[in-house]
Amino acid sequence: MLTVKSAKQLIKLVEDGWLQPGERLQEYGGGSAERIHLGAVIGGVHEAPHTPKNQVRSDLEVDLGDVLLPTVVVREGRFHGDEWVHDPTIRGWAAADSPGREAIRCADQLAAAGPEGWFIGTDRRIAVVVDSAVLRSSGSGDDSQESVGAENAEESKGFGRFLGKARSAISAVSELSGALRGSEGLITLWECPSGRFSKEPKNIKGRWSTGTGFSINRFDDGSTVEVVTKLHLPGL
Repeated sequence: MLTVKSAKQLIKLVEDGWLQPGERLQEYGGGSAERIHLGAVIGGVHEAPHTPKNQVRSDLEVDLGDVLLPTVVVREGRFHGDEWVHDPTIRGWAAADSPGREAIRCADQLAAAGPEGWFIGTDRRIAVVVDSAVLRSSGSGDDSQESVGAENAEESKGFGRFLGKARSAISAVSELSGALRGSEGLITLWECPSGRFSKEPKNIKGRWSTGTGFSINRFDDGSTVEVVTKLHLPGL
């Protein structure tokens, strides 16, 4: 069960303490127990689902045991253009020439947070956040227990096992120090100020007549991340 159960609840958490004075929420994405994966092309190498390449928090209590993998077509890269949009498990895509780029750092945090991760866009920054309730309390377990729990996932639903191993390996190198805290309700896993990226004006993707709304962000290091989002229209 998702900790933040609706967009309405998320917006309240954002506006009641996470936003800085004068900052305005513009877009948000998340809240799906199915559409949680990202794909990536890093240095020309295709990967779907994307697994973290940089440091991520090791104390996230996220249930990934029943998460479905993307379709074989998307996993193997046998699609044209933005056809990956129509895979119901894919929430976004990242592209970079190396793992250390900003788009991959963003994708890493979304992948680690799974269904609990929300992508937030404001007039000042973009960010990945989770509810603080997702963090494992001290003394309730360690990284090895988290990896073992993920490893027990069914083979047909094996993303939890897959991601658990990747997260455990990265966490063994170093803990992510000093989590950025926006409020008692939301924890910021990653953020980037607006001066370091530009937004693609054409933000509708897919082959349907209506299309799917995306936040398409091109960073100053040449990397790009695209995430399914909805516009925040106050009062609606």
